[in-house]
Amino acid sequence: MKAAHVVHHKSGEVSICIDEQVTSITPPWKLSETCSGLQRIVSDNHLQYLSSMEAEAAMLDWYNALDIEGKLEIILPDLDYYLQLWQKAVWDEKNLRDMDSEARLAFAGLFGAQIDANPRSDKYSGLYHDCHKSGYNKARLNFLMQRAGFVRVSVAQEAGRLIAKGVKTMHKGERQVTPSYENIRQDHKERYQFACEQLKPLKPNSILDLACGIGYGSLMLNEQTGSEVIGVDIDKGAIDYANTYYSGERTRFICQDARKLEIPEGKMDAVVSFETIEHIDFDRQLLSVFYSCLRPGGVLICSTPNQDVMPFDKNRFAFHIKHYTVSEVVDLLQSCGFSDIRLFKQEDAKAAPVTPGNDGCFTIAVARR
Repeated sequence: MKAAHVVHHKSGEVSICIDEQVTSITPPWKLSETCSGLQRIVSDNHLQYLSSMEAEAAMLDWYNALDIEGKLEIILPDLDYYLQLWQKAVWDEKNLRDMDSEARLAFAGLFGAQIDANPRSDKYSGLYHDCHKSGYNKARLNFLMQRAGFVRVSVAQEAGRLIAKGVKTMHKGERQVTPSYENIRQDHKERYQFACEQLKPLKPNSILDLACGIGYGSLMLNEQTGSEVIGVDIDKGAIDYANTYYSGERTRFICQDARKLEIPEGKMDAVVSFETIEHIDFDRQLLSVFYSCLRPGGVLICSTPNQDVMPFDKNRFAFHIKHYTVSEVVDLLQSCGFSDIRLFKQEDAKAAPVTPGNDGCFTIAVARR
């Protein structure tokens, strides 16, 4: 098992041991630059010596350094435990001098042992390497690990320590990986909000969300239209994430290749598929599957980058195969049987709302079977 062990030393240095061999003394948020495909990372009493921003950067980088099904384990002081000690502590001369008193233990748990931080000592360094810069309780650590992309997160409290574990189930790539709507990129949310507004008046009973990723859009469609939504993605990790964080009363997530969809012909009232066809080499086949899934009169809502405005560049779009001009999108839809095609756009690639037109960075098409 290829594993990394991240340790903070009393000298203030951080060693990163790969398979028990010290290979790096480097900022912990740059581990993935030298190592990848790890099956396990253990951070042992380390994160509290980083600022909150450094710790967040480290967790995100460790996610990248892990392989699929790789595990992260974090061990550090339980802030809630030491806050309780602090509230009970009696501060007097005796307890100040007693290293094992509740007062001294509470102080060390909250702020670090602060070795070599006494300016009256010959060992004084002024580096403050044993001072805590951030603190964690069960709720905060659980939230931060989920926010970094980990699933199956558990945080145990044990004798003043937190022992947290999480698993990486997918590579992020272009996916939005977060357990909360707030951190989903705005342009992605705008597309799904547009789909909701288009579909609500139609009162659909069933919607297929193809290439649903982690499922936030499927849940939006479900909550705003009241429809049963089936989210499909080829990435098992994405489907696991969707079931963990974005399941609803009438959502169902399936891990399946789009070309092998087990959905009866004419079953769906609507199909939604955003930013999909630029990733695949079977665009016509996929659109034919959508056409088959839809009932007569059913609606397809899809999007793709606009080649005329945002030309394809493999270095810039590493996960794409090609981009489509507006005319190519229309021709493709018509060749698969779709009609009544209406075109919309997003003018920039970050946060633009969907508006009528065909000259934006993204082309959004609404069509009927």
